[in-house]
Amino acid sequence: MPEISAIRALRYNLGHVGNLSDVVAPSVDALRLEQRDILYKRHPAGCIRLIANREEPGDVRGSSDQRAAKFWRRWQTEGVLQHEAAPEVYIYQQTFADGDQSVSMRGILCGVRFDSPEDRRLYSASEMDDAIVQERFDLVRQCAANFSPVVGLCSDPGDRLQHLLDSAIQDGLEITCVDDAGVRHSMWPISDARTIGAIQEIVGPSPMLVAAGEDRVRASERYFSWLQEHEGPVASDHPANFVLTLIWRLEDSVDLLHSSHRVFGGGNPISSEDLVARIGECFTCNTIAEGPDAAEIAWTPISTSDHQGRLAIYCGTDRRWVLCEAKEAAIDRLRELCPEASDEWCELSVNLLHHLIISDLLQDATPTIQYRRTIEDLVTKLGGPEACSYAALVPPIDVDAMETIAVQEEQLPANTFHLAREPLTGLVFNPLNRR
Repeated sequence: MPEISAIRALRYNLGHVGNLSDVVAPSVDALRLEQRDILYKRHPAGCIRLIANREEPGDVRGSSDQRAAKFWRRWQTEGVLQHEAAPEVYIYQQTFADGDQSVSMRGILCGVRFDSPEDRRLYSASEMDDAIVQERFDLVRQCAANFSPVVGLCSDPGDRLQHLLDSAIQDGLEITCVDDAGVRHSMWPISDARTIGAIQEIVGPSPMLVAAGEDRVRASERYFSWLQEHEGPVASDHPANFVLTLIWRLEDSVDLLHSSHRVFGGGNPISSEDLVARIGECFTCNTIAEGPDAAEIAWTPISTSDHQGRLAIYCGTDRRWVLCEAKEAAIDRLRELCPEASDEWCELSVNLLHHLIISDLLQDATPTIQYRRTIEDLVTKLGGPEACSYAALVPPIDVDAMETIAVQEEQLPANTFHLAREPLTGLVFNPLNRR
């Protein structure tokens, strides 16, 4: 039961920056290193300087965040960013190509209260990397603001929210931009109290499933605690109680989640023969391709099937791809290793990979893991000069499976999935201090 709130946001002054498309950026989770350099050159007031400020000679820990905070404060003073006249929620829409059709997906940008876990207002299925949460907190503390939204999913039975949003944008002011992938992002500010109240009434009774940005929720919680420690009790209506959130309808979330591909290092490279010898009792294994460029061949039988329990492993020694299919013995063994886990959790390929293959069968206790969002990026990584021990492709999970895991208070390995289309950063910013 999420408590949502209008926020007194900051937005770019288009009279100052010109084209909004020039100053927005992907969320830091989706940002490629080469994109940062491109975005830095695109506009001197691009929000990339806030969310991923690049290191400079002589920097020490925290220098990048301090530099981001200087930009944040200076742009407000100079009028690059301007406060909304009143608290608002924002209807947000992505329009993208799906084959030869144009498809739109609509949701709400708003504040969501995060500080009442006993009410189970927010559910999440993702493990968190504490180092990442600390990085997010350090930036929030320096700037006292949320820059990128959390992404949550709420049910809309009867399409009440959809109809309300359709009606609310009819005469509204559309703010729009287009990202580098050609996705059109549109936003309509809503300050009408009756419309905001109707949105709160519809969304309030529905639990919210966190689909992306759990690290930003945790960072906001740390900031709230830090604020209480340094400034005393925080009023219940203080902006720091709320985290900037994009709420999508669960009904629109088909194919929302894509798999993140994994590259493992830190140990000795493994051969396909050794892999089969070590996991063969639990998995049916077939070598299906050779070389980094064959990743697409290995991905095809995984991506074209709804079947969990299947995965492909790239072996760093002989550069071969092995397609692995879980036997009943694999599920039984994982149940022994994780006796409190549900059947649904044990059957997921990503859990079989991390908790059975890596931790138990390969005995690889602390591998380094790098994540790649596309097959193209994975091929580039595997074909590069840096050796890897092995890599893995796992099938995506659907939102229903993620919801089941979250409601049962179980967790999936970090970066199990990412969003097919990320919301942009820079459309609206959420300051966490009072004006």
